[in-house]
Amino acid sequence: MTAEGKVMIDLPATPGAPVGMTYQPPADVTRLLIGKTPEEVLKIIPLVHGVCATAQTHASVLALEGALGIATSRQTLSARQTLTMMECLREHALRAIIDWPKLMGLTGEVMAARQAMAFLPRFQGGFTGDGSAFSLNAEVVFNLPCLSEVLDEAVSFLETGIYGEAVDEWLSRRGMDQLRLWAMTTETAAARFVAWLFDTGRFGIAAFPTFETGGARAEATSFVRRASDPLLASLGAPTLGARFVARLVELARLPGEIRAVLAGKTEAPAPLATGRGEVEAARGPLVHWARIEEGQVQEYRILPPTACNFGHHGVASRCLNAIAAMDREEQRLCAHLVVNAVDPCVAYEVRAA
Repeated sequence: MTAEGKVMIDLPATPGAPVGMTYQPPADVTRLLIGKTPEEVLKIIPLVHGVCATAQTHASVLALEGALGIATSRQTLSARQTLTMMECLREHALRAIIDWPKLMGLTGEVMAARQAMAFLPRFQGGFTGDGSAFSLNAEVVFNLPCLSEVLDEAVSFLETGIYGEAVDEWLSRRGMDQLRLWAMTTETAAARFVAWLFDTGRFGIAAFPTFETGGARAEATSFVRRASDPLLASLGAPTLGARFVARLVELARLPGEIRAVLAGKTEAPAPLATGRGEVEAARGPLVHWARIEEGQVQEYRILPPTACNFGHHGVASRCLNAIAAMDREEQRLCAHLVVNAVDPCVAYEVRAA
């Protein structure tokens, strides 16, 4: 069992029978944190979380500062937020250029992936000051020319390697017809993947709302964050394909949103006196909670979005139910699509009965 948990999907032997899914929760890494100082916790968190390590550390430092009653400067909060957003940009880009081609049986674009991987450490180099942005009582100084240069290069990378056109032009598209036209006439891996979803009829499967009957939340993904975006809203029902497009929408929006945080136009998450830290990771909302007494952590909890998305009534379970009537090979392929649409970072296995 990993620190992120694992999903087991069991394809039924009988056609039409329900597709089984078991979510194995993450290992309880919080036991490692009890009795440690806040500074020690901040060293442990990124070591035990291989997925979204920046977001995990961000949520942790907010929780710890809240529990300690530390008032953090706006500049430092903004630095932390933009670093987490840049991690989201990296993760969405990697999915589009590495994972999506593999789902079609093709090879990912390794050179483009290396370029995408470099953006976060380069962006981090644009912050200086006393210690890391994620240390307690950090005071961060912006090197705005450096940060702006990295963002400019990221936008150029996205326009060339993901959208095949200016991001604003892509975001101005509305409805299935315009999205399909882009997919059919653009040669990037992301466009070819969306075209493939349309061509195979898989774009429109598994159209389930983000809330259960009665108002309980069934989904905590980038689709929920971006559901009101004009392009995404114009697609109608929240289908499997729309959930992939939500990642492209977020990816296109992130550079401008990062600039807005750096300019002080958008507030960054701050520590709460309750010891709760919440940030938006690439995979969804991530919550850490800490209680500290006499300089040591006495309680610590982590709530990842996976618990919601792969819970008994979560969006993944609902989407898998929608593929029960398919033949075995189509079930297998669509099971991979469901996991990658909901949470491409989670460890999972598809098994046939």
